[in-house]
Amino acid sequence: MKRLAAALLAGGLAATVAAQPAAAEGPATAKQPVTAKRPPCAGYVGLTFDDGPSTGTTAALLEALTTARLRATMFNTGQNVEANPALAKAQVAAGMWLGNHSWDHPHMLQLTAAEQASQISRTQDVIRQVTGVTPALFRPPYLETDDALRAVQRQLGLTEINTDVDSQDWNNATVDQIVAAVGRLQAGDVILMHDWPANTVTAIPQIAADLRERGLCAGQISPVTGRAVAPRARALSGAHTVGRLDDRGAGVRYTWPGVYFEGRVRGTSVGIVLDDAVNDYEIEVDGRAPVNLVTPGRTTHWITGLTGGVHSVRIAKRTESPWSPGQFGGFVAGAGGAVLSTPAARSRQIEFIGDSWTAGYGNMSTTRDCAAVGGVDRNSNANQTFGALTARSLGADYQLNAWSGMGMVRNYNGGNPDVDYRTYYDRTLQAADGAVWQRPRNWKPQVVVVGLGINDFSTPVNPGERWADEAALAADFRTAYLGFLDKLRHRYGKDTHLVLTYPYMWNTTALAESVEQVVQQRTAGGDRRVSSLYYDTNALGLDALGCDWHPSARDHQLLSGALTPYINGLRVRW
Repeated sequence: MKRLAAALLAGGLAATVAAQPAAAEGPATAKQPVTAKRPPCAGYVGLTFDDGPSTGTTAALLEALTTARLRATMFNTGQNVEANPALAKAQVAAGMWLGNHSWDHPHMLQLTAAEQASQISRTQDVIRQVTGVTPALFRPPYLETDDALRAVQRQLGLTEINTDVDSQDWNNATVDQIVAAVGRLQAGDVILMHDWPANTVTAIPQIAADLRERGLCAGQISPVTGRAVAPRARALSGAHTVGRLDDRGAGVRYTWPGVYFEGRVRGTSVGIVLDDAVNDYEIEVDGRAPVNLVTPGRTTHWITGLTGGVHSVRIAKRTESPWSPGQFGGFVAGAGGAVLSTPAARSRQIEFIGDSWTAGYGNMSTTRDCAAVGGVDRNSNANQTFGALTARSLGADYQLNAWSGMGMVRNYNGGNPDVDYRTYYDRTLQAADGAVWQRPRNWKPQVVVVGLGINDFSTPVNPGERWADEAALAADFRTAYLGFLDKLRHRYGKDTHLVLTYPYMWNTTALAESVEQVVQQRTAGGDRRVSSLYYDTNALGLDALGCDWHPSARDHQLLSGALTPYINGLRVRW
């Protein structure tokens, strides 16, 4: 087997960024034997075993681990899980964590991207079907990897785990040599072992004794940092959010723009654990001017030099990433500090549904052609959109469920005709995963602001599209809009105010007429909490200096200045 160097943590973000263990995933599905008293852990290491489950050795390995009161991560192959489902279930029952090790252990770099995805996704499916566990970690066979393979892993929601120490048990290492390899582990490190060598099973008691003597404990591997951390800690411990999340315990994934996390810490520094090479963020401490964090990668971003005492910290996702989830691993306190209890949720809640206007496409640019000033991503900030500004001015929690270029029935210029905004609205992770978002009981917004239709009507119907003309498009738009409002009513109830917004459009009145007709039809049917708000862009004085003629930061303030008093006038039952 070939040993490749592990590159587990992303590089620096100036002097304030450092690598730090993150929170770990939630409790195992079965109780683990524990002693009445255990010495405190000076640190955690990740024990990993590849290639199982195997009929010859897995049962003995699990017995040795549980007797030694050790927990480990089992990187299973899909074909072995399929062949030995009872042993896979036994791994979970023994308190072990499960990882993905491909379907049949090929040389992944010799496969196409589609073949790589099949190897990983088939294994995910069979592990989930057999055990009910969805792995968050992937170990490449033979430790062979490259950026292209890692991209496939990220698309499937997995974090690559290589190794810091190779036990060489696959290479006929003796028991003493395996124990000596464990002796090289430092806090946070991960060691590679295997499910099948007899010497590995024999070495378990001595491994436990070595770790005990050095004050190290067997920990869980964080999917955010790739480091071994304390079991049972959760990313959302001490963090408040209302965003749509794929909660994996040690890390939460998200794609919708504007997702934010808020926390409170005591001490002189606070770390924010992230794994995101795609998105930009805005960070605020104690309500001071926000600081931008550009594509942090896998790291802990440290904010240092705070005065002693209690501090509030807020991080918000600035950019869009429908295909690439970001991941938040929690807040961590510096030496001598502590993460405090979760900030209270706000009683007021608003959901914003829309397209590029709602997402903040290019809103921080001061020139319509922003190619020379960083492009759309660097100039987009969902945290400074009219929706975010309005919610904060009203003291409300909020979601920004927006996607640039998407329409109610027709996307910009007729693009991607097989999908539209409604295709993705119900999803947790937009295009990254088809899983439907399960609305938590505590999310019931009193106001939902819908801003769809610009993309439907901003360009003329092209030859070959399914509408003969704009009139046919408008009819389809109204039917879809009414159905979408039915969905919102069913989800949030009759008391939620639905505000349908639309701007002035120079080329057509079809959007304005359609929205007003939808409101009239709903009202005539007895729905008294549906209304429309027209943004008269000329009267408001919008300059459209954002990227590609989108609203600028100043424009978003003006839009919020129109929306906020409108919501105040609805007599909402906050």
